Amino acid sequence: MKKLFVLPLILFLVAGLCFAEVNEQTSEIPVIEKFDLEIYAGFPVHWTNAKHDQGFYWFNPGYTMEDKSVTANTSIGLSMTFNFNKKIGLNLDADFFYGAKLAGFSNPSSDYISMFGMNFLMGPMFYLYNSNFLRIPLTVGSHFYYYSDDLWMPDLIGYDPLNPISHSSAGFWANRRDFQFGPVISLGIQFHFNENIYIFSRTNVSVDLFRWHQINYIADDGTGSGTNKAQTKAEAEFAVSWGVKPVLGIGIKF
Repeated sequence: MKKLFVLPLILFLVAGLCFAEVNEQTSEIPVIEKFDLEIYAGFPVHWTNAKHDQGFYWFNPGYTMEDKSVTANTSIGLSMTFNFNKKIGLNLDADFFYGAKLAGFSNPSSDYISMFGMNFLMGPMFYLYNSNFLRIPLTVGSHFYYYSDDLWMPDLIGYDPLNPISHSSAGFWANRRDFQFGPVISLGIQFHFNENIYIFSRTNVSVDLFRWHQINYIADDGTGSGTNKAQTKAEAEFAVSWGVKPVLGIGIKF
């Protein structure tokens, strides 16, 4: 996990050197654009640890276990900033990812397929430093995190977690949807080459406090008779999760 912070740290050090060398020309009052559009690649990592009755997943109340999941993946993102003046603006940021490996979900390690997810940030942006060459924006706002995945779980028809059926073609498809919400803080660096384009690096750190999740099961008895059973359950809870997302991208000014 420490490697996630190396790139942002290096960029901040570089920004510090650039800041020290800013001359009178770059420190002039900058021209503020009404709208900035940013396209970037990111590496979001989101960690969830909810301690509750695993009967939610297995439809077997009383079987308690920690529900841990970690998503880590590359993503493509889009960010929009509406600048009110040279000090403050409004930032909307969203990234999308597809496919990842999750650790947990009642197993030490599980490979999920057909996974889709997104992160969404919205909040006011404050420019800690703002010149024609270098800008340091800080955003404090709200964070939304969502993903859905499908997983085949073999040998779980009539599931007993302490005595699973062995050597059987029975099992079920499990579809899980997770939605989490909480505060977020984002700190970035922008290097402006001209009046139209700039490159930037930014790191978002979120702490989600509310969680809504749903599980859908379609069970197959393994006999080929086509007799399947479907069950659905959903719940909302307060569960602390955290996320970090370093990004690197290109911005266009309008």
